[in-house]
Amino acid sequence: MSHYFKSPLLNQRNEWWRYLLTLGLVISGIIGFGRIPYMLGAAQKGLSLEELDQLPPDEFTGLFSNNENLTYQLFVFVVGFVMLLLAFRFNHRVPLITFFTTRKRIDVKRFFVAFGLWALIEGILTGIELLVNGNVIKWNYNPESFFLLLAICVFLVPIQTGFEELFCRGFVLKWTGKATSRGISIALINGLIFGGLHSMNPEVTALGWFAMLFYILSGFFAAFLTVMDDGIELAWGYHTANNFFGLLILSSQWQSLQTDSLLLDTSKPSVGWGLIVILAIAYPLMIFLLAKIYRWSDWKKRLLGD
Repeated sequence: MSHYFKSPLLNQRNEWWRYLLTLGLVISGIIGFGRIPYMLGAAQKGLSLEELDQLPPDEFTGLFSNNENLTYQLFVFVVGFVMLLLAFRFNHRVPLITFFTTRKRIDVKRFFVAFGLWALIEGILTGIELLVNGNVIKWNYNPESFFLLLAICVFLVPIQTGFEELFCRGFVLKWTGKATSRGISIALINGLIFGGLHSMNPEVTALGWFAMLFYILSGFFAAFLTVMDDGIELAWGYHTANNFFGLLILSSQWQSLQTDSLLLDTSKPSVGWGLIVILAIAYPLMIFLLAKIYRWSDWKKRLLGD
């Protein structure tokens, strides 16, 4: 079994109800504080929160620029991140590092290794996409909005992905680990939960079952990295690079977060070859490379238990 799940949580602070309490605190915090930027933005435009809630989705997003909408949406994850840290410290009463990694400190180098590898893979796939489907990919560069988008991504996206990794691959993984010692089972459950959390995204409506499969396998992939590497640093780095590309380099008109990216895919929603390549080739390749770099061992014990 992965050492990550053996990281000691104090027995008196490791009961099931404490995990439920943490979940409730995070959700209530997000609901209570997460909409503050939208409320302030609506007030500047002379709208009350009730009037804002009654607007159709198109009119709602049209009130704000893409950068404003992105900032407001990412702020929710900032709130979630802070609430998780507070719950870990005061509910579970363990060192915060316990939910990040088994190492003495967060290994920033691991984060950037995974970030760099996935950025390289995404860059190659984007280059091929330009060669194959260049007719539907438009140059979308606007210096006034792009550099603000760059700043938003640099400061907020690592927190957004950090929250998702800390919640799904930190909190939920340890919670699931109370029920089973099989790393492979924990990763599969984690993938299903990750998929469920993204089930309301526009991509699922646009692409159907394949989008759900993609989210589930992506969650499984990140959980697999966490199980094998005893921490969330690699998954966090991969996730951040992935979101950087989707927000900053190449976005589409039907994705969940609309941005003024460098490139804009104007094609209709479809299951492209790129998504299939990511699942069938890129994810296994990342696992192979990271296993070689960090010399992962005891695969059987980590994945199937003692």
